[in-house]
Amino acid sequence: MIELMPALTLLFAAAMIGSAFVAIKVKQISIAILAAGLISLLASVMFLFFAAPDVLKGEKGEGEQDSQMLFLQSHKLVVVLSTALIGWSLAYLWGELSRYGNLLHALPLLFALSFLLLDWLPAWIKNTLAIAGMTAYFVITYPAYDPLQLIFAIIFLLGGAIILLASYHVHGRRIGFYPSAMLMFSGLIMLILAKDSFHFFAAWEFLTIGSYFLIIRGKHSQPHALSYIIFSLGGAFLILTGFALAAQSTAPFALQSLSQVAAPVAPWVFLLLAIGFMTKTAAIGVHIWLPGAHAEAETDVSPMVSGIFLKAGLFGIMVLLMNMGKQQPYGVELTYLMLWMGAISAFLGNIMAVFQEDAKRLLAYSSIGQMGYALFGLALMNQLGWLMALMFVINHYIYKSMLFLSIGGIAKRTGTREMYKMGGLIALMPLSFIAVLIGIIAVSGVPPLSGFGGRWIFYNAIMASEYRLPMMLIFISGPIAFLYLFRLIHTIFLGQLKDEHRQIKEAPFWILLPQMIYIAALMIFAVVPGLALRHVDAYLNPFFVNNGLNWEGFTITSNYGYWSPVSIMIVVAVIFATLFAWNFFAPYRKALGFLIQPFVTRFWESVTEFLHTVADLGRRFYTGNGQTYAIQLLAFVVIVYLFKMEF
Repeated sequence: MIELMPALTLLFAAAMIGSAFVAIKVKQISIAILAAGLISLLASVMFLFFAAPDVLKGEKGEGEQDSQMLFLQSHKLVVVLSTALIGWSLAYLWGELSRYGNLLHALPLLFALSFLLLDWLPAWIKNTLAIAGMTAYFVITYPAYDPLQLIFAIIFLLGGAIILLASYHVHGRRIGFYPSAMLMFSGLIMLILAKDSFHFFAAWEFLTIGSYFLIIRGKHSQPHALSYIIFSLGGAFLILTGFALAAQSTAPFALQSLSQVAAPVAPWVFLLLAIGFMTKTAAIGVHIWLPGAHAEAETDVSPMVSGIFLKAGLFGIMVLLMNMGKQQPYGVELTYLMLWMGAISAFLGNIMAVFQEDAKRLLAYSSIGQMGYALFGLALMNQLGWLMALMFVINHYIYKSMLFLSIGGIAKRTGTREMYKMGGLIALMPLSFIAVLIGIIAVSGVPPLSGFGGRWIFYNAIMASEYRLPMMLIFISGPIAFLYLFRLIHTIFLGQLKDEHRQIKEAPFWILLPQMIYIAALMIFAVVPGLALRHVDAYLNPFFVNNGLNWEGFTITSNYGYWSPVSIMIVVAVIFATLFAWNFFAPYRKALGFLIQPFVTRFWESVTEFLHTVADLGRRFYTGNGQTYAIQLLAFVVIVYLFKMEF
């Protein structure tokens, strides 16, 4: 029985892919692509042979025991150890000899790989170290981020730390989880700090490997993880080819040099990179891996891959568009095609979500739709469109992470993700209900939460553009989203409680805690969106001809109107306070019925009520009993006599 197998496989994969990265510096581009292809193929074979679900997850449930082992013969262990050592040594040697500096010295990567040595520790200790390390790295690197990078850094590092709070509910050692999670997060943060194609591609592959090992931990996730890694490898080859064409044997190749790529190569570089990045955003057509991967992942992994991981593709598209702008091979504007891709993704993602019975698959398809909105905003190629996309990036992280944790907690208690098997849970799981309710309000764009702000910026962005047909498709997607959002809360929390669920309890504390943090974050972001977007708006000014928004105090104005988050919050709060004070679920008469009652009628009803009160008091003395009356008469005579004696 060998507990180190998942960790060693991860180490091998990281080392071998690291070796491929160095090949990018070789002038012969074909050799670089061939080397990367062969090593990626070897890594894939290792994934299939050694990263089987039985290795990465236990028989008792997600991470609840220490028997995550693989029965191997000793000679197989020697092969794996030797391969890992050789691969790591080659990667380190090539890194030392390359002009890029040794990537294996990168602090995020070293932090992630250190969990291979710490994997024997209890899960709660590793979880604490992971949260502390991610938070500390954000504090250390804070000055290095521009406003755009800062948004992604907050989501990747601080956002990841919040999600990891939910991991405290898992006991045991959880072998293999933390090296995988930290490798994914290290790739994400290295991605936004990358200055050249080498470091960008290296970070891209690190986050791919880490996320693969996280996804495959699910009980029934092996086919979906295989689908994910196939699409990821295809996307990686496209990105590698795009960088190779753009570099033209130049090493190192700065990402900013993408703006200097000339025709006729530039459109093809744009196309290759765009498709490669969209494999991570799960745009329609390359979305096949997402629903199963998100649905079958563990409770705390689903929000990681949906709320955080999907943003890597959007960041890549932002880098691409900021440096290359619009490209037109054979007169076809590629950003226009990207616009349609976003609109169709939003429409079909929402359509597919409507027909899901599995609550986590519903949320997964919803992510396709939400990423479609963000892709649409970026492809508009105006400042308001980019602000809308960033608004969706922030909102999607918050409410989708919260919803996945809520549904994960419910599934953990009920033992099912099928919505038709639930119902009536509002009284038994009230905190989960509140989180889901607030989450769907934010998703649907209803005031006063930040989802409404995203819709407001979105409407301004499309009015500032000349595209009308894809805009109509986006508009139709909104009402469709309401259909599945309504089912999510009605089917699970309302209706008849099932007999087998009468004794269930609220979700575990550590799953609820990040949900409450997200609720607070939604409220704060709804009231002061300028905390995140004001500086980004100013940062984007040089990239676009049309200016963005005017930020005056708490009021945001555009050429088409204004948005006052504080006023909206106050109005909605007063309305809800009034409705709930008069029993929100009762007939409207209880809330507003006093307006239709005549004043005179209410006056005489008050008089009548007063007389009834006096009469009730009098009946205590006039009971109809003769002896009582005699005692009362005697008492009266005595009192009068005593009173007369005084005067």
